[in-house]
Amino acid sequence: MTKTRALLYKKIVIMAAVLIAAVFFMRIDNSAASAISIKSATKTHVMGGYIIFINYETYDKWTDGILFKVHCKFEEKEFMFTSSSINNVERGWHKTQITITDVIKKRYGSLKEYEVELYRNGVLVDSKKYL
Repeated sequence: MTKTRALLYKKIVIMAAVLIAAVFFMRIDNSAASAISIKSATKTHVMGGYIIFINYETYDKWTDGILFKVHCKFEEKEFMFTSSSINNVERGWHKTQITITDVIKKRYGSLKEYEVELYRNGVLVDSKKYL
């Protein structure tokens, strides 16, 4: 084998190793975030204010430490509402809701837009914005 051919094989092996390592680390990063995701969120106007219904899916057999935050922009002010911590959630589709009282609506106007954030063990794993 010539010297140039040996260098070429060495470069190919190094590039292949780097590529395999990059794919491996991307898969690890995505697996942590993909253990749970927001599927949809809807705003419903009721006599007592608003209810934000959130549909989410978990992929692990059991999931702990789930928390939802809803950032709401009203006509006059912005607020953040938080769910209680959710634990012992089995794999599958689930629903939760966050209620916003009528007092907020009367004082600060209509809800213009909102963003739902999903946290797992204190780490933001998903976010969706709705107008």
